[in-house]
Amino acid sequence: MLIVGAAGLLGQYIMSAGRSAGYSSTGTFNETVPTDISDLIHMDITDQGSVAHGLRSTSPEIVVLSAAMTNVDQCEREPSRAYAVNMEGTLNLATECRSIGAKLVYISTDYVFNGLKKGRYHEFEAPDPSSVYARSKLEGERITMDAGPNNMVCRVSVVYGWNRLGPKGNFVTWMIDSLKNGKNIRLYDDQFVSPTYAPAAARDILELAGSDASGIYHTSGPDCLSRYDIGLKVAEVFGLDKNLISPVSTAEMPLLAVRPPRSCLAVDLAESQIGRPMVGLAEGLADMKKNIL
Repeated sequence: MLIVGAAGLLGQYIMSAGRSAGYSSTGTFNETVPTDISDLIHMDITDQGSVAHGLRSTSPEIVVLSAAMTNVDQCEREPSRAYAVNMEGTLNLATECRSIGAKLVYISTDYVFNGLKKGRYHEFEAPDPSSVYARSKLEGERITMDAGPNNMVCRVSVVYGWNRLGPKGNFVTWMIDSLKNGKNIRLYDDQFVSPTYAPAAARDILELAGSDASGIYHTSGPDCLSRYDIGLKVAEVFGLDKNLISPVSTAEMPLLAVRPPRSCLAVDLAESQIGRPMVGLAEGLADMKKNIL
């Protein structure tokens, strides 16, 4: 198995889950160079030659593509780079996977939906992306599915957890650090998501990847919570001052790129396939507290 983007938050946990499951796993890194580079090789997915060399040298049966340009506002500022990584990079990998007969598992996002629906989004519903980031990721989805009938797309939402390979934070760790330092934070109370615990999602994605499943799966957490609600739960679990958190609307703090107001994902299909419920925010935060860095 080859995990592309193994130095990232989700990628590092997929690597760990792969080892625990007995897979012979190799990971790739590009700009983020981890301190521990055992079982890791360098790969630039925007370089077809780099991709071909990486896959030919490892001969994987399964390739998980978790590398991406994920900074939503940066994608808006640098659309050419966003498409180079999220679309053309996927095309390079999909082409090489098809050539060697490997299954490609593409990690995508809830942002492919416009978020105007009142309820959760299912896999069969038509995407309608609102930003450069979301459009580039949707193109990556389409390339993945067009490249082979056994390929798979796994959508996640607001991935969180301890980053054990680098300093880069995420929504939850940023809140923990801010509240521990007594900083006031403002969180959107009108932007609803399905927070995804990285270790649990890694296990679920790996299990789906190793099965005969194909197509699109939602592998996020099962909750549908505002970012403000998530902040209150983080404060509660970690014993931090929730009075430092105040709600704010997206109209009060506009962002460069449009975010879906409610991009919660329905996870019934994945739960049915793997035979267990997805890990919710309360359980994920409790596990983070138990295994604190």
